[in-house]
Amino acid sequence: MATATIAYAETYAGLTRRHREGDLSTVAYARACQQFERDWAGYLKIELHEDVLAAARLVIERHALRGFDGIHVASAVVLQRGWDDSVLVVAADQRLLRVAAAERLATLDIETGLGTPRPPR
Repeated sequence: MATATIAYAETYAGLTRRHREGDLSTVAYARACQQFERDWAGYLKIELHEDVLAAARLVIERHALRGFDGIHVASAVVLQRGWDDSVLVVAADQRLLRVAAAERLATLDIETGLGTPRPPR
């Protein structure tokens, strides 16, 4: 599992919001945070180096994405450049999945289970 390092802050923002809004009890929030920390330790973290930032600019310009969405797609694009196997972008955000597919990445919608294979080179 790989992710852009910004996912750390985004995850905590989402968990904290759900806790504050009452969707997660204090116990459930603490468990979710602990599980995330365990999972995070095993992730390949994509740092925001110049290659990712340059790719983000191009992806954002081509698809009019928000900044963090552009960084996530760009991170996958940069990772794909260095890998022979397909990078699979997993998300529930339909727009992000469409952009990832347009950028020639394999996708999987975690809500529907539907995906797109990576197109041949």
